Amino acid sequence: MIRTLEKYELLEEIGHGGMATVFRARDTNLDRMVALKLMHPHLRGAKEARARFRREAQSVARLRHPRILEIYDYSGEGSDESYISAELLTGPTLKAYVEQAPEMPSEIAACFGIEIARALAAAHEKGIIHRDVKPENILLHEARCLKLTDFGIADMVDSQSMTATGQILGSPGHMAPEQIEGQHTDARTDVFALGTVLYFLAAGRLPFTGKNPHQILKRILDGDIPDPLRFRPAIGGRFKAILLKAMAKLPADRYQSATELEQALCAYVGEIGIDEPEREVARFLADPKAVQVETNTKIVAAETALGKRAQAENRRDDANDAFGRVLAIDEKNEDVLALVSSMGRAADRTKSLQRVGAIAGTVLAAVLVAWGASTLVGPSTVDPAADVADAAIVQDRDAADHDASAPDAAVVLDDAWSSDAFVAPDAPPGFEIAVRPIHRDDPVITVLRRVIFSPDPAQVEISVDGQTQRAYGSAFNSVDLVPGRHRFRFHSTHACCADGEIERDIPSGEGPYTIAHVLPSRPALLIVRTNVPADVVITGGPRGRARTPIEVPIGPRTRSESRTITVTAPGHRAYTGDVQLSAGEVITTQVTLDPDPSAPTPTEELPGGARE
Repeated sequence: MIRTLEKYELLEEIGHGGMATVFRARDTNLDRMVALKLMHPHLRGAKEARARFRREAQSVARLRHPRILEIYDYSGEGSDESYISAELLTGPTLKAYVEQAPEMPSEIAACFGIEIARALAAAHEKGIIHRDVKPENILLHEARCLKLTDFGIADMVDSQSMTATGQILGSPGHMAPEQIEGQHTDARTDVFALGTVLYFLAAGRLPFTGKNPHQILKRILDGDIPDPLRFRPAIGGRFKAILLKAMAKLPADRYQSATELEQALCAYVGEIGIDEPEREVARFLADPKAVQVETNTKIVAAETALGKRAQAENRRDDANDAFGRVLAIDEKNEDVLALVSSMGRAADRTKSLQRVGAIAGTVLAAVLVAWGASTLVGPSTVDPAADVADAAIVQDRDAADHDASAPDAAVVLDDAWSSDAFVAPDAPPGFEIAVRPIHRDDPVITVLRRVIFSPDPAQVEISVDGQTQRAYGSAFNSVDLVPGRHRFRFHSTHACCADGEIERDIPSGEGPYTIAHVLPSRPALLIVRTNVPADVVITGGPRGRARTPIEVPIGPRTRSESRTITVTAPGHRAYTGDVQLSAGEVITTQVTLDPDPSAPTPTEELPGGARE
């Protein structure tokens, strides 16, 4: 049976959060579909929660921008059931999309950032600071554009400041240092958060992660930003510089407005001929793989030209950055490999190749290793008459990749190493990388078992037996393993959960073997702000002092819990109320304790131990 609420028919639930449930609904008066955000019943009596709802409705109602969710209607604080009626978006969130989409070129990430920056600039122009910009609050619509949502904790610059009970001040992984410290926030606070979103788009992971909110917040306050090139070398130095400036620790060192960041991003994408970022976003959403290939082709051409110009002007660092980015995209690019090998004298060439190898990865790294091993390895020793399934670089055979799709081959290699010997550019005369023949009658693993992962939550990176972590998703959700004991490490990329590591004995047998693992919830971080020093007691949890962060354990299944808090101070009436806590999130509540006239007046001790 369809439930009705005033003029709305609630058709199905499409979202659920700590404060409200979102329904797909029909406005019967206007006969149109809407998203109806309905406050949870247990919060309807909370004055602060209603105030937050009002704030969200009023914030967005002041805005009219194609990249900001449009508000249609608000129930008003006097309504029995508080709701907000808004534009119905098709979704998914930007976070969910990125986790399933192919690797996004930096220029495409910049186009996404331009869309968000323009939405923020429109809000800032109206005196509204979002304060919770993150991938979960950016939705895709009709597979063609982005929409900025959830202004629930937005700060209206021209309105009286307030903080609501249970209000999330921000998400730990995206909060600017000044926001964490409770200092003044302005447009540059949103610029910092947008920098974290851009980092996530380009690197495929958040810049600030940790085992708990304390660790994440400390890394932000310390300015501890991991080099994004470690995760995706193809990002390149110029986009890295944009990311680092957007996320600078001090507001004065960042872009001073969303518009200034937008201009930097527009100049960056203009280098490969993108002059309509909105159109590029729509094209990527429609066909991400095709646009990825097309964009990478443009990047290779542009970076090659930049590298040649820098090389001619003896700007070695700039040349290395440009060539390194090309090789990270196309590791076998013969033109760039030749350009790198021609840079300077032999000693300088080695240094340059080492620098590019650190950026580009496997090919140049292998070349450098081979150069260093030349006195030990010597010329090729392949016997052309041997029964060879394939050839392998001399190394630990167990480290080679096994191709389960070719059971007759013991080891298969990347196409770059398929010949009997590979001669390194500018190698000493007669030098070759030695290879070892792998015979068909060599003992090899013939029976592997498919292991399927089922993590909770799904936002994880998985490492098997200490190998490189890979993001769980459609491109990686299983692995073929030798029966026996293996170690699995789950790195959570979602704020809700901590990392986990387990060992499992994989039995031999036919058919897939599933490993389901529930990651432990990170504690919620509760801050109770009071007008006087006070003690805080949390039902079923720890106790602490007001104005000091209190870690509250959250169950691994629910990830969100309602807790009762009691706040007491000498000479004041106690306060008791409920607060909604979510794993890994920072929640604040404002409590005002009233003086208690019936409380005994503290006595003063007189000299000699007598009392007044």
